[in-house]
Amino acid sequence: MKDGQISSLEARSLAICAQGLDLKSSPLSTRPDIRHLRRAFKQFGVLQIDAVNAVARSHLLVLRSRLGGSHNSLSELLDNATYKRRELVEYWCHEASFLPTRDRALFEWRMRRAEDGELWKGIRRFVSENPEFVQKIEDYVRANGPVSAGELQTNRKRDPWWGWSDSKIALEWLFWIGRVSVSHRHNFTRYYDLSERVVPSEILNNSISEVEAQTELIKRAAGRLGVGAAEDLVDYFRLPKLQGKQRIQELVENNELLEVEVEGWNRPGYVQLGTKFTAVKSKSVLLSPFDPLIWFRPRAERLFHFKYRLEIYVPAKKRVHGYYVLPFLHNNDLCARVDVRADTKNGVLHVPAVHAEVPKIKDDVVESLASELRSLAFWRNLEEVRVGQRGNLARQLKRMMAT
Repeated sequence: MKDGQISSLEARSLAICAQGLDLKSSPLSTRPDIRHLRRAFKQFGVLQIDAVNAVARSHLLVLRSRLGGSHNSLSELLDNATYKRRELVEYWCHEASFLPTRDRALFEWRMRRAEDGELWKGIRRFVSENPEFVQKIEDYVRANGPVSAGELQTNRKRDPWWGWSDSKIALEWLFWIGRVSVSHRHNFTRYYDLSERVVPSEILNNSISEVEAQTELIKRAAGRLGVGAAEDLVDYFRLPKLQGKQRIQELVENNELLEVEVEGWNRPGYVQLGTKFTAVKSKSVLLSPFDPLIWFRPRAERLFHFKYRLEIYVPAKKRVHGYYVLPFLHNNDLCARVDVRADTKNGVLHVPAVHAEVPKIKDDVVESLASELRSLAFWRNLEEVRVGQRGNLARQLKRMMAT
């Protein structure tokens, strides 16, 4: 990094290092513990939750790429930190996410905005039409403790687009505005309790103004991204666009963010003041589609020239790369797309399709991908990897897997 200019390769190194995906900063452990988890959250700050379980839940894939361990041990570690130790909590801080409990106060402004009606139209309409019902749900939780939406299920369904029961909508509203929090999960089902029984009182009573909170979140986004355009920083914690960009300009004026020119970008980049460039080499690892390194698709394309579309909701015949495709990070590049499914009943990791980003790919890259697939299968406690026929890298990978 020189004279406010960053090369495209330097930008990748900054991003990879900031996320703890370089070889040196976060060595994998066979038995990661709470100290490893805390370090990971210092690196990415927020961990998006996703229900799709084609190979594993997204948040566990993100942790695997930083921590190692096994699928079950990471799941237990995350559950223990969240629902027993209360070091983490769930809230809408990107999408539905885990975040350090002490950081919940940074999203109080979002809760107040939700209470004023700034949230999904269906929830807002229901609450305005049924305030007494919502109050009954809150009173029930207060009297009875942790409860799931299913346990409060009413017979009447509302808008088919939602597919939610009235009680589910009421609980989601109470969750949005901070009245209830996720006490625990059972088989991935949320159980809600009053926030005062989940979140420590010193966190609940910590008042931070909207401007102060958004400013801090932009600063943290810059640190977690390494380098990012304005929209990248704003998206990291899903801040309002106008206010987010205003906070960026204020930080630049206060010399807390530095505006830089990034090679190949058609817009300014921003780094924390004092950011120093160190050349790093990335791990060779398959990434969750919701990994913070790539979850904002415009940035992934700008940074890696990698245009990604999740095709879960695309009809099977129209899919280009597959149902649940994991990008393969290798040597600071996203060089392949791997469609992966875990068949836990038969102990098989299926790879229906694998596509290289370039027509010809070197054997050492394929060898690294084969090793990573074996590692992923072992992590998921599967005994075999089966590579299908689809994709321009399938034949080469099958040969490598056979050696």
